[in-house]
Amino acid sequence: MRSFCRDKGIESENELIRQAIGKYIYSDYQDETLKLQGINQLQNKVTELRDMLEIIFSYLIKTHINLLAYHPELDPTVKDSALASATNRHDKLMLSFQDGLKNNPSLFERLLHTFFSEDSNG
Repeated sequence: MRSFCRDKGIESENELIRQAIGKYIYSDYQDETLKLQGINQLQNKVTELRDMLEIIFSYLIKTHINLLAYHPELDPTVKDSALASATNRHDKLMLSFQDGLKNNPSLFERLLHTFFSEDSNG
């Protein structure tokens, strides 16, 4: 071990052991396959999170429309025009909301803006 250290220019046996342990531990991080697996796992988590946000936003939009449109005391002949009015008010609110997000890009608002921009583009 001493001759190996001398040949490789390593100061001591302890330094050789530290280097060997370091190479053993960090070899996992150097492996390209493990890096790709980590990236794939991260991408899957981001996709899962995006799906959850899409479900939450879709639910909130449906709830908002329902709150605007639900009028049990109205005559059935008026309910259709009330629904059209509620949908129109909802669309105006959402456009205003999106414009507000575009003008104030904090982290959460940027996420909302991206969601609504992609949603309106198809």
